[in-house]
Amino acid sequence: MKTSRTALIVAALLALVGAGWYLSAAKPPPPPTEAKAVPVITAQASQRPIPIRVEAVGNVQALAVVPVRPRAEGEVLQVHISEGQEVAQGDTLFTLDARTAEANKRQAEANLARDRAQLDRARADLVRYQDLLKVGSATRQKVEQTQAEAIQAEAAVRADQAAIDNARLTMGYSTIKALVPGRTGTINAKLGSLAKPGDSQAMVTITQMRPINVAFSVAESHLPRIRAAMAAAPLEAVVTSTADPDLRAVGYLSFIDSAIDTTTGTIGLKANFANDDTRLWPGQFVNVTLTLGTETQALTIPAEAVQSGQNGTFVFTVDDQSKADIQAVRVDRVVDGIAVITQGLTPGAKVVVQGQMRVAPGLTVSERAPQAVKP
Repeated sequence: MKTSRTALIVAALLALVGAGWYLSAAKPPPPPTEAKAVPVITAQASQRPIPIRVEAVGNVQALAVVPVRPRAEGEVLQVHISEGQEVAQGDTLFTLDARTAEANKRQAEANLARDRAQLDRARADLVRYQDLLKVGSATRQKVEQTQAEAIQAEAAVRADQAAIDNARLTMGYSTIKALVPGRTGTINAKLGSLAKPGDSQAMVTITQMRPINVAFSVAESHLPRIRAAMAAAPLEAVVTSTADPDLRAVGYLSFIDSAIDTTTGTIGLKANFANDDTRLWPGQFVNVTLTLGTETQALTIPAEAVQSGQNGTFVFTVDDQSKADIQAVRVDRVVDGIAVITQGLTPGAKVVVQGQMRVAPGLTVSERAPQAVKP
């Protein structure tokens, strides 16, 4: 009795399992789910006037940095300047002891007086012996000897005059003046110290602050445009600084180097600035912008749309079916967040501005309304 009941239970279980398998086999599989569209923000490539600018990092350089050294030896009797002082050309910086030069000058003047007296006597003797030679009372040898003595006396007088001039020059060296206008640095010549022409350390260094130069380099590809702009009119250069947000100095390009640096492919340039307010300081790093003109029909896209890869720059484009693709582009320049494209796009093309990290070629994207490029 128990055996037959157990058999009935097993048979019922087998029937239920078979029915479930049948139903599952007969039920059709669910349809495949479509890939979800990737949300992105796009913009359209458009043509507009864009200034042709060249930007670089420059270094402020003084027109002249003059180390002041003595030209004659002497003790420093007076220091007329202080460190960091603005001096004009011709201002007195130091006064040295000139007593030795003054003594040499007095000695040369005494020698001059003596030799002039000897010259006068030699000339008088020469005239007398020439007259005696005419009447036969003197020999020609005596006349020639007297003539040589007069010439020697003339040479002695000229040497004495040169010694006087040299002493006066040395006395002038005792007053040291500024050869250029500028700002003084550390004063190394202290009151009472001995200044010598052979000293390795300058007494003080004067750095010319006005006007001032900014040196920078740009890619050699910009050289033709820069030369053409300079030929048409003075090329304006604008300097700004991240360290000094209020700085905006305007100058003019004054120098183009004579050769391109083959190791870096750049050309050296310099711009000159009046620097009346001394906002530009020698050694300072600044941002330099040259405006070479305006391109009236430049093809532009937002700069954030441009990506960099192993094969160069590219953008993600979106077609009419909302499919993404990769397009290689060539960027000429970036101006105020706008990239100027010279190859790879046509006006009206849609490019992905935000969301590139989730985009791949062939994926469907869900784009927002295309944004116009900000002017």
